[in-house]
Formats: sequence, structure tokens, C-alpha cells
Amino acid sequence: MLNERVDGDAHQPARPSWDCRACEQPWPCAPAKVCLGEAYAGNRVGLGIYMAGLYDQALTELQLWPAGDVFARFVAWTR
Repeated sequence: MLNERVDGDAHQPARPSWDCRACEQPWPCAPAKVCLGEAYAGNRVGLGIYMAGLYDQALTELQLWPAGDVFARFVAWTR
């Protein structure tokens, strides 16, 4: 499902690091945010819910990161 939301194979997260496979930046990188925003155009709540689900998954894999930083990375930008 994530591939459908973020432009095919481009700018996908490499797990468990959650870095972008295309640009190696922390995912969601800027291009992924644009693609996700376009995929959820007019549905900011849906985008927030989707990213909150990924945030939950990322918390278990990014255990050395403070939860607030992971929240900012995955969810806060959707506001």
C-alpha cells in the first residue's frame, strides 16, 4: 500500500532505518511528503491517520530516537 501512496518505488523507506531508498534522507523525505500530500489531497485527516499508523510501526524500529522526534518526523508535518 505504501508504494501506491508514494510514487511507485521512488522515495520509499528502507526499514528498519526508515531512511529514503532514493535520496537516503530520513523518511518521509521532502519528495515523499509532496507525493503523500498529493495522494491525500483534500483529506488531511486521512493523511494524519495513515502517517500515525506508520509512526506506530517506526517507534518499534527507531527505539533509540526520542518518541517526540519520531512524532515530528512522521505526523506533525501533516497538520
